[in-house]
Amino acid sequence: MNQPTPQRPTRNQPTPQRPTRNQPTPNQPIRRTRPHALRDQLTAALAEIARIDRPLARSTAQIRDALWAPPRVVVVGRVKAGKSTLVNALIGDRVADTAATECTKVVAVYQDGAPSRAEVVKVGGARHSVRLTDGRPTELNCPTDEVAYLDRFLPSRLLRSMVLIDTPGLATITTGNEQATRRALIDGYGQTRDASVGADAAIFLFDATPRADEVEFLHDLGFSAVNTIGALAKADTLGEGAFGDADPIIAARTQSEKIARSMSAALLTVQPVAGLLAQTAQTGQFTEADADALSALAGLSDMQLELWLESETPATGTQAGRDRLLDLLGEYGLRHARAVAPQGAHAVNAWLQRRSGVDELRENVDVNLTRSVLITRAVATCTQIEHLALTHPAGGRIRSILRQVRQTPQAHTMEEFKAMHSLTRTDPESPWVGELRQVLVGSGIAGRIGLPVGADRGAMAAELDNRLRRVHEAGLLGGSAAEEQAVAVLLHTYSMMRRSI
Repeated sequence: MNQPTPQRPTRNQPTPQRPTRNQPTPNQPIRRTRPHALRDQLTAALAEIARIDRPLARSTAQIRDALWAPPRVVVVGRVKAGKSTLVNALIGDRVADTAATECTKVVAVYQDGAPSRAEVVKVGGARHSVRLTDGRPTELNCPTDEVAYLDRFLPSRLLRSMVLIDTPGLATITTGNEQATRRALIDGYGQTRDASVGADAAIFLFDATPRADEVEFLHDLGFSAVNTIGALAKADTLGEGAFGDADPIIAARTQSEKIARSMSAALLTVQPVAGLLAQTAQTGQFTEADADALSALAGLSDMQLELWLESETPATGTQAGRDRLLDLLGEYGLRHARAVAPQGAHAVNAWLQRRSGVDELRENVDVNLTRSVLITRAVATCTQIEHLALTHPAGGRIRSILRQVRQTPQAHTMEEFKAMHSLTRTDPESPWVGELRQVLVGSGIAGRIGLPVGADRGAMAAELDNRLRRVHEAGLLGGSAAEEQAVAVLLHTYSMMRRSI
């Protein structure tokens, strides 16, 4: 992973400095949340521990760099679900091959780095470079079953704050693709840590209601509703398609809401996305010449446009021009973007961006998945600090520093997260799943207890009193171990909220 080298502490001041590579620039404002505050507290605790001696300064520098490293988000789904197209859209460049090549049969890890290059990481950890053609690798120079993953480095604004992992697909007739995904993401490569992908969160892409084997695969990855976003792919082709009476993207939004409700124990949310529209809008492929060609179709009726698409010799434009427009826009884009084409390529790209749903997906990734990753990193950091305390003569002092962090309200977020993760994996039908989800993803006290933003103190107090009564009663009744943990955590959460208003 392309992480910054920890700064060597000086003799008189061994305190590691907080890394700056992964922090937002002044033009990238960050939304401060409880997990962000918790990360700051742990960073300060690591700095205090580092002052004890030089070996601890080195150990805490490594822990700190892992805490601040960009989230690693894997895109998973079946073959032909549109994973590589979505990766291109998110990155803003055609770096992932959407055609079937040997490079699409292995896991690819995209991270910020210059110059743009590709390196094959083999199962044993060895690396070798591969040539790029039009910005993409075309051959691996070794059998695919020897490849752990393909490491792609490219200068990218998005990849400064996130590592994206593209996968070959799962549950296919050819089992090699799924085996490659499992090998990199689940097996973990016991031979060498360097050959392990190590994803923090997932975007689960599907083009219909997710199948049982897909959900099982997510479970095998170790993901749950706390760190998995669903994406209903190819939203522009859903239902009756581009020429049906109902707009397929609107139908996709309705379908996404239904899936989100039925799969609340596996997915944090579900966002419809038209990957092709997003890729075209984000990668700058649609030109003024394309806008002119599309404008020429603006006067056709829908029926005439369908005939134009089916004609061997189109009356307007050329067959090559028609194929290019279809490759860029699909039938949905052709039908609906004609109206804005006379305004030029910029207007068409803006329309594609809005209709694709990619902005909403990015918002979900930036807010929901990033928050989940911050919490999981915080849990891992606490575990590593505990290990330092067990193995160092100053263990009592280290534990005291960690105890101070764990006594803060922000640290309770870790307990909420662990309770949610445990419950969704062992008792997903529990009624407490929804309540824990709301507590974790809500904004402010009102949002975390299901009230509108701006609710007054009286309304919040009444709702909290009601919730406290329910969790008290549930605690007396008992339940599974995961439910009892959830009830205890919620009791503490609501008690803290009640005291604060």
